[in-house]
Amino acid sequence: MTRSGHEYIEGIRDGRQVYIDGELVSDVTTHPAFREAVQSIANLYDIANDPANRELMTYDSPKTGEPVNRAFTIPRSREDLVLRRKAIRRWAESAFDLIGRGPDHVAGFLVAFASALEVFARRGQRFADNNIVRFYEYVRENDLFVSYVIVPPQIDGSKPTH
Repeated sequence: MTRSGHEYIEGIRDGRQVYIDGELVSDVTTHPAFREAVQSIANLYDIANDPANRELMTYDSPKTGEPVNRAFTIPRSREDLVLRRKAIRRWAESAFDLIGRGPDHVAGFLVAFASALEVFARRGQRFADNNIVRFYEYVRENDLFVSYVIVPPQIDGSKPTH
């Protein structure tokens, strides 16, 4: 299933604790530092969820048959790659290429992981099946925006990071 922008916004009103300048943000969807970015991502979800964009932005889930975001396509052919690129391009154009880490970004990582299960199975099939496949399917079926942090938390700079 694909989520609407409204569903995305409601989904991040989940009690998470976000601080900015030492202030606890009660609602990231309305706080001046975050609300425009939240709306930009919500717009992407609305594009993907729009019935007029169904063929471009979604494909049928192999698990449920319901439409899921094309960013989660595991390419099996050149045509799959072309279709995935066109969907991601639609999002990029809608944001004037200014969203560098949108919902499609880590979706690409998960697609790569799920398409190379033999790598994860080297230490046991359970790692491929339970960790990779289940997580990939959960994120795909719930149309989640997964991200990561690349900046370490502030620490004592006089000590080595290890």
